[in-house]
Amino acid sequence: MARLQQGKVSSTFPSVLPDVMTILSRHIGLSLLRGYFPVFLLLLAVFSLIVLVDEIDEVGKGQYTFLGATEFLALTMPSRLVFLAPFIALLGSILALGGLANGRELIAMQASGVSPYQIAGAVMKYGLVLIVGVALMEQFVTPPLDQQAFFDRSLALSESKTFQSQQGFWFKDGRRYVRIHNMLYGTIPQGIDIFEFHDDGQMARYLHAQEANIDNPQKWLLKQVKKKIIHGQAFSKEYVEEMEWDSPLQQEEMRVLTLPTSSLSPSDLYRYVKVLERNGQNSVRYELAFWEKVFRPLNAGLMILVAIPFAFGPFRAATTGKRILMGSITGLGYYLIAKVIEQVGAMMGLPPVWTMIAPFASLLGVTVLFWRKFL
Repeated sequence: MARLQQGKVSSTFPSVLPDVMTILSRHIGLSLLRGYFPVFLLLLAVFSLIVLVDEIDEVGKGQYTFLGATEFLALTMPSRLVFLAPFIALLGSILALGGLANGRELIAMQASGVSPYQIAGAVMKYGLVLIVGVALMEQFVTPPLDQQAFFDRSLALSESKTFQSQQGFWFKDGRRYVRIHNMLYGTIPQGIDIFEFHDDGQMARYLHAQEANIDNPQKWLLKQVKKKIIHGQAFSKEYVEEMEWDSPLQQEEMRVLTLPTSSLSPSDLYRYVKVLERNGQNSVRYELAFWEKVFRPLNAGLMILVAIPFAFGPFRAATTGKRILMGSITGLGYYLIAKVIEQVGAMMGLPPVWTMIAPFASLLGVTVLFWRKFL
């Protein structure tokens, strides 16, 4: 009978453990949310305040108003959240796991037969959601919002005669009107229509170019150009592969057209890098921006890995303030070192991907050592 009872217990035990882990996993997930939320609010509020102060300095220039500054702040908030994601992941995870450690909950979990690696696995399961979320935001959410924010801001500050419609961007220079349908990757004008008129209002010439090279803002190189020259009731057509065009656009109007590299999505940056490479142009700045965006979700995941040993080993009995301080130093130090390596690599002509991999792999290696020692 004892053997039968013993056999019954041993056969049902494996089915109980997954249920226990499910409950513990949910508890850990709720703890992480409670840890992330205050860090998210605090960091986003601080960095948004810094941006708002900078924007208030620009209020009054051109047609830029306080309302425009607040709209810029609101539209760029998702990109600020993405930028702060690694810091939120690190400090939020430390706060959450530190709370579990201070409440002796981690000890209770381990006493019930749950290993530290199972606890870490539950944390990383929710961390994966954060990684995917950051990646999706960088690709689909932040680029259109950032581009609209920077365009509206530049337009208000420029005092130019530029305006945007559903048909694209319009400029006026005397008796010449220019329409640009689209700015590919924020730097390549596409679908360019140029209308030139006589003094009496009759159209003199019409040009249509597929795209333009604007390395020289005052002299654009129009490509695949169709020209129509009007002679009274008749007109002549001409097609040229390339032609130089004296651009009437001033510097402030060029700033309206072009977009900062940070506002482009990773896929757009990748495609633009390939365009620059095919044309034999320098693409380092855009490669760096691309790899920064690729590694940002990965850095968020790495920061969660870094945070886990703070709840075990010598930091188990540490105060919450001490954990947050050490975590802040770790995160800020990693960010600064990565930026230094990035700049040094650019000066030495190293491939941008390696300047991103080097600090990431180094911190990952140190984290693995901490895991093996304290978990």
